[in-house]
Amino acid sequence: MKLSRFLLCSALTALAALPAIGHAQTAKAPLRLVVGYTAGGSSDALARMVAEKLKDELGTAIIVDNRPGAGGQIAAEYVRASAPDGNTILVANSHMMVMLPLTTKGAKYKPAEDFAPVVRLTSFFEALSVPSGVPATSIAQWLDLARKNPQAGNFGVPAAGSVSHFLGYRLGQDNKVDLQAIPYKGAAPLVQDLLGGQIQAGILPILDVAPHHQAGKLRVLAVNGAKRAQLLPTVPTLKELGIAGFDTLEWTALLAPAGTPAALVERLNAATRKVLATPDIQERLLKLGMEANPSSPAELGQLLASDLAQWAPVVKASGFTAD
Repeated sequence: MKLSRFLLCSALTALAALPAIGHAQTAKAPLRLVVGYTAGGSSDALARMVAEKLKDELGTAIIVDNRPGAGGQIAAEYVRASAPDGNTILVANSHMMVMLPLTTKGAKYKPAEDFAPVVRLTSFFEALSVPSGVPATSIAQWLDLARKNPQAGNFGVPAAGSVSHFLGYRLGQDNKVDLQAIPYKGAAPLVQDLLGGQIQAGILPILDVAPHHQAGKLRVLAVNGAKRAQLLPTVPTLKELGIAGFDTLEWTALLAPAGTPAALVERLNAATRKVLATPDIQERLLKLGMEANPSSPAELGQLLASDLAQWAPVVKASGFTAD
């Protein structure tokens, strides 16, 4: 009889503990990093690199969830509609959060309203490059060539409506030169045409041209940004050359659904900054053409608002629309 009562009490104790166990499992739900591009690309590589160390800092499992399509809009919409519980985070970039909302009506989300800024991860440079056979060793010489021969002012970009596209458009407008963007389907075919001399100039991410510049096959005339790129420290910035207004770099960042509690945002921000401070992560990022550049949530929010304000009139003046 005593044994039966003992077994009954033990069973009741175990049942009583079940809700507590369930609660603990809920509290430790995996963190989902949502990527708007296919596995194997630079955004995916960045997410997995960060997740690898972030899981130890947060003490929780991390899932990299690839939801490609529409230039990142599918992923952005998914995160926007997710619960603001800190468990679903968007791996965003400036194209997704700045250029798409400015160039296409298909982007239904409002970057500054629908997301809570968490942390900027990286910044990366755009490089203005010409084939080695083009008789221009500076931006001024290239612009002079374009004034004399409109064909020389055609510049390739990895995609229509990209930062590269509008950077070139604005450079032409500011210097009163007719520069025409020639959109490609990615950086790889553009680089091939630059190497073959089929196009006289290109504006594209620095990683795609750095090895060819170092080999003497292409010439990078300048990069954007307020300081020189680590990948090509001998190449001047547009700012150094007296061409103002091109300090802002493209970026990647983590964004949460709007309404995510500040305490959860701050916890993720602090953990991510620790990850980005490690030398091996910084070295691996450089191989992706990116430089670690963490921010506070407030700084990221200010950057997003500033980029939207900077590029909106440029896009409007260009008359470009993706629709």
